[in-house]
Amino acid sequence: MKPGQASQRGASAIEFSLVFPIFLAMIYSIATYSTVFMLIQGFTYASEDALRAAIAVDCDGLTSQQCIDDRITPAVRAQAVSSLSWLPASVKSQVLGTDGDQVMVDCSGGTCTVEVRYNNYAGNPLIPAITLPAIGTIPRIPQDLVGRASLRV
Repeated sequence: MKPGQASQRGASAIEFSLVFPIFLAMIYSIATYSTVFMLIQGFTYASEDALRAAIAVDCDGLTSQQCIDDRITPAVRAQAVSSLSWLPASVKSQVLGTDGDQVMVDCSGGTCTVEVRYNNYAGNPLIPAITLPAIGTIPRIPQDLVGRASLRV
C-alpha cells in the first residue's frame, strides 16, 4: 500500500452515494419533462390540424350555428381523434373521450378555438413522480396539459 492510501478506502462509495441521487434526479426529470412536452406539442398539433379540417367544411345552405353544430364540430373532433391516434388507449379515452367528445370547440365572436386537454395529469401521469431525500418530489409538472389553437373566421 502507498502512504495515505489506507485513509482513502471507501471514499469512492461515499462520493457515489452523494452524487448518484443528483444524477438520477436529473435523468428522471429529463425523461418526464420530455414526455410532458411531447404530449403538449401533440395536443397543439392536433388542435391545429383540427382547425385545418374545419376550413374544408362546406356550409352551403346552412345558418352559421347549424354549420358549427352539424358540420364543423364533428369534423374538428374526428380530425383531433385521428391526429392523436398514437396515444395509448388509456390516455386517449381520458383526453378525447368517446369519439372526441372531450375536444373543446368554440366558434363564437368570429374566432374558432379548439382545445385538447389532459385533465389532472399531475394526479395520473404517464411517468410517475418520485421523491428523493433532500431533493423532494421530482419533477414538478403542471396539473393539466393543454394544447390550443385558434383561427379567426
